[in-house]
Amino acid sequence: MDNNQQYKWRQRKKRNTRITIWIILVILAAAGGTFAYEGMKESNPLNVAKKYFKDAVGAEEYTVETGDRSLNKQNQFVQNYTFTYTADGKEVRQSVNMVQQNEKKYGLFEQWAMEAAGASAVDMELIVPAGTQVLIDSRVPDQASIKEDEDLSPGAVCYQLSGVEPTAKLQINGLPFESYEGTLETSGTVLDVRNQMKVSDNAKVQMEEIAKTMINDLYTNVLNEEGEEALGDQFAQVPNKSNLYRAISENLFRDGQLQVNSISFEGFQAEFGDIYYPGKDEESFVGIEMKLSYTCNYERAAQETEAEQEEESETETENAADTSVQKEATFYFRYQDGNCVVTSAEVPGVL
Repeated sequence: MDNNQQYKWRQRKKRNTRITIWIILVILAAAGGTFAYEGMKESNPLNVAKKYFKDAVGAEEYTVETGDRSLNKQNQFVQNYTFTYTADGKEVRQSVNMVQQNEKKYGLFEQWAMEAAGASAVDMELIVPAGTQVLIDSRVPDQASIKEDEDLSPGAVCYQLSGVEPTAKLQINGLPFESYEGTLETSGTVLDVRNQMKVSDNAKVQMEEIAKTMINDLYTNVLNEEGEEALGDQFAQVPNKSNLYRAISENLFRDGQLQVNSISFEGFQAEFGDIYYPGKDEESFVGIEMKLSYTCNYERAAQETEAEQEEESETETENAADTSVQKEATFYFRYQDGNCVVTSAEVPGVL
């Protein structure tokens, strides 16, 4: 082999060696990338939560909200996420807890997994308004779980729950409340939802209609001089109805003479106060105050007056123009066993 051939052979050998090295480097890089990818894809709790949610629910479109991170009894980090999606045309929220695993993947990467059922079960007390229906994951709590508590308001019921999941769905229904939906999650051992309850639109309409009927009945009875005994059933539990009837009668009559020809009411606007509950020694109820503003239209009756001049012996009549005034009445309602009753009413006079 001459020198030229030896030179070509050495060059070919170097080239093949470089190619081999590059191939090995590419393989190592690919293996390293795969190693890193496989190790890191489960080190992000959100990625694991999304995979679980997609596999379990099958929803393709959703939004996710990152919640609190806490420690469980095993001193593991627990990360909460809330997924919101649409099912059967209704918005649904589902809470998911991811738990950081004790062992690292490949000894380098953190691992997260769905919290095992029952892993976060707790014992707790749930306080709700009396007379409402309670559902926990669509099931009614055992009546035996109702706790007797001498310090608790009669307007509330306390459930002593054992081994419940904080993420369990909580539903509370019943007048006068708007349907409540949430979970049992709480930072303590007691969840009192009474201050979170809101008056429903149906209850508001019911109370406003009762108040409007009572105002009309009161004035109709006074104008017809029928007496307080003729007031409707809505006045049955109003202890001040005698004083109320007397005050309106004295407002409309002067020396036995009716001061108006007609009265009408319109433009009712209701404003509701906070829900309140009875004291320790009272019977159980849910109370609501309502202020009802409205426009009162009336026409004064013609009044006879003596002529100012001595030569005039006949009387003349003076007719006042139709008048509109703004008024506001106050009513106190109680809901007991699903029934709405009025316990007090303050209705202003017209004149």
